[in-house]
Amino acid sequence: MSYESIDPAVTAWAAKYGLHLYTTYRDEEVRSVDLVGSDGRKCQVWIDAPDQSGHVQVHVWDYKKRRENYKTTTADLPRALEQAYATARKWLT
Repeated sequence: MSYESIDPAVTAWAAKYGLHLYTTYRDEEVRSVDLVGSDGRKCQVWIDAPDQSGHVQVHVWDYKKRRENYKTTTADLPRALEQAYATARKWLT
């Protein structure tokens, strides 16, 4: 599947927090952002394209050991993005 159905929500969320949204990585289509703490530590939030059932996976990790995954629907994607953002900010403070 493609990101087309979730791009408006993902784009709005990234804009809300002033995050750079990556859409390609090594010639592959992605939806990913990096959050950087005041001490330079980073977290990544990335979103999988919706599956055939309309479910979306949102992932956050600290580039080391901590990782959280949120399975949601396209309709509830904004809530999952907010959860992932809050988790990343918590890890960075």
